[in-house]
Amino acid sequence: MMKSKALAALVLLTLALTACSSPSGQSTPAAAGKPFNFLYIGGLTGALASTSALELKGIQVGVDQLNKEGGILGRKVELTTLDSKSDATEAVSVLQKYLSSGKKPDLVRAATSSTEALALMPVLTRAKLPAYSGAGTSLLDKPAEYPYLKLVAPPFTRQVQMLETYVKNKGYQRVTVLAPSDASGDDTIAAVNDSYKGTGITVTAERYNTADIDLSVPYQRALASDPQAIYVNCLGAPCSRLVSARESVSNGTDVRMIGDLSLAAYPGGPAATAPASVLKNLFLLTTPSMVDYPAKDTSARFAAWYKGMTEQGELSGTSAPAIAYDGLMAWAAAAKDAGSTDPAKMMKSLNSMKFPAGYFTDYGKASVRYTSKSVFPQLPDDAFTVVEASVQKGGQYPPLNLYAFTK
Repeated sequence: MMKSKALAALVLLTLALTACSSPSGQSTPAAAGKPFNFLYIGGLTGALASTSALELKGIQVGVDQLNKEGGILGRKVELTTLDSKSDATEAVSVLQKYLSSGKKPDLVRAATSSTEALALMPVLTRAKLPAYSGAGTSLLDKPAEYPYLKLVAPPFTRQVQMLETYVKNKGYQRVTVLAPSDASGDDTIAAVNDSYKGTGITVTAERYNTADIDLSVPYQRALASDPQAIYVNCLGAPCSRLVSARESVSNGTDVRMIGDLSLAAYPGGPAATAPASVLKNLFLLTTPSMVDYPAKDTSARFAAWYKGMTEQGELSGTSAPAIAYDGLMAWAAAAKDAGSTDPAKMMKSLNSMKFPAGYFTDYGKASVRYTSKSVFPQLPDDAFTVVEASVQKGGQYPPLNLYAFTK
């Protein structure tokens, strides 16, 4: 972590800069008006409850920062939450009930899981509501069909691409993909098959049911093909079950397991629910926010955000709340840039804005931008790392056996 004096200086500098200007360099208009209604839809209960709790912490930091700066175009940001119960059908139901009451949000945080986000988007699009999500499925990457959507997390295809680089570097020739029997699993497996085509690396795939308590059977099937590495896609509670399954299977920890960003972002990390013995040969794809980097690799914006997070209590992760925060702040910056909260005008600004390096807290000092060709952010290789799983400190992983994609 940063030294206290350096952290305080960076925090003061960041708050001063953000209060004076938007990423585009334009000053914030002082137009007053009704509150800016920010709607959060997520699993406040159910399998994703712990992740949603983290997200709301990150969002609260953003809401507080924006309101201290005068809100969005002079409008105070007011947060409303709806519980999807971690279920796609319920997510649509609570949204429709909310809209039928005559309320219209100015921005929507549309769930965490790909399944929920896919269910919500038709309703949000018909209502012409700007939205963002932590989902990673390429099925949402349809700018023409979803003209008011921007995603903040990298797509599964980008994660697979980075892990292919890692696998090649390690010299592995046999890889098994273990993915859920849902939209994110379909997307992950398709991305792996496409990415590894022509590489000479043999890829096999196994599926698991997210509702199953014991996942030792699918993990045993994943080992049956004698892989040198098992690439795991999961979200929420099934992540801990998959990690625990390694110990209940003979020689289960002898093969390297590589978890994607969702496993890495599981609240508390794998060590939160599994003994140290299960962490053997467990590696995680991460973003810079997840790893306890030296001070020189941490942006001033991250320092201010992290301070706001720790003031709310002990942290059990940084990526989920960072993504939730980054999406809100990106849309707020777009509104300031456009001088309007009109969805089409904000989207036009998002697709043309040049966010300074370090603006997105989840991606460290990597430069992030959007274009009209994708709902996903354009991310350079230095927005990713691979780290050995270990006990988190302050919501972050120690940089053990850290693999950087750019030197």
